[in-house]
Amino acid sequence: MTDLPDPVHLDAARLEALDPDTWAAVLVALRAELTARDEVDGEVAGLRNEATSRLVAGPGRRRAAAALAEDPGLAAGVLARLSSEVLELVRATPSPPPDRGPSSRAHGGRDDRLRAEVERAKERAREFQDDRDRWRRRAEGAETRAARLEAELASARAEAAAAAAEIERREAELADAADARERAVARERRRRDGEVARLEEAIVELRRAEEERRVTARRQEEAARSARPTPAPSAPADDAPVGLEPGRPTPLPDGLSPATTEGARALLGPGRLVLVDGYNVTRQHRGDQDLEGQRTWLIQRLATAVAVRGIRPVIVFDGQRAGGGRPLLGHHKVEVRFTASGITADDEIVFAVAATDEPVVVVTDDRELQDRVMATGADVVPTTAFLGAVRG
Repeated sequence: MTDLPDPVHLDAARLEALDPDTWAAVLVALRAELTARDEVDGEVAGLRNEATSRLVAGPGRRRAAAALAEDPGLAAGVLARLSSEVLELVRATPSPPPDRGPSSRAHGGRDDRLRAEVERAKERAREFQDDRDRWRRRAEGAETRAARLEAELASARAEAAAAAAEIERREAELADAADARERAVARERRRRDGEVARLEEAIVELRRAEEERRVTARRQEEAARSARPTPAPSAPADDAPVGLEPGRPTPLPDGLSPATTEGARALLGPGRLVLVDGYNVTRQHRGDQDLEGQRTWLIQRLATAVAVRGIRPVIVFDGQRAGGGRPLLGHHKVEVRFTASGITADDEIVFAVAATDEPVVVVTDDRELQDRVMATGADVVPTTAFLGAVRG
């Protein structure tokens, strides 16, 4: 807004003669001034409540012009709100002639009040401008922060989307790797199963060939003995083997059971193949000793049985001997076998029974192993009955 010169009295007639555009600007300033004032009275109060359209022309315009002419304070506030162009049009309003008497002094005091009011109005206008500029700066700063936060949010969303895509890709790779591992495991399992089946077949064939070789050697030995003169018969010993019929399983005379010492002695005749479940025997009868001591004890007992009963014992132990090598044999006719990796002593005994057609005795208390070998015609002797039968 433009600073005003010293207050002047506005002429109502001059105001009524203003062109419509200039008068419209004056009305806008008048409305603003009336709204800014806390208290108004008289004709001025009526103008504040009057519709602007009724003040454009006619009696309303005359009342407004008269109020501005009669109230220099109101006129000063209105003029302070006018633009410089409109102010130039209104500024031409002549001032009344100076009065040297008491009336002039009264007007001088009123002019001072008007100037003070104009200054206060200007100060308020400057404060309004400062507030407007301050709020505009705050709004611009808020917009800047909002834009920065939106950019950060967009960046965070992009990073989250990239992380989600990476996680999905890694999960797909893990799924593919798991599928590939399962396929590889299945292939390896099939290969191992086939390898085990081939090894089992080879073991059976080897056992069968070995048994055939031993049968042939035994027959040759029996033929050689039969060619020698027969010694005079002697009285039979109390524990001499009972005459048995050939076949698998071996039929025992009535009243004899392989679970007894007498039945075991009947089955353990000269030349009889005896397969011993090694640790099944030693852990029940020598469990207080270490494995080496258990093996040595069992081999010595069977060496005695070879000398007393004339049997052909084969002891089967699970796995390789700790420390390598084989335990020291108590007799050159006691065979000791340690199973290969992945093969149990039970499986080895079942293979050995299947590899021969001759009568065979299996020594074990393992019920599962007993059922497996009895299904192929082998004779089964419990460990306690066996130890009692081979006692020297």
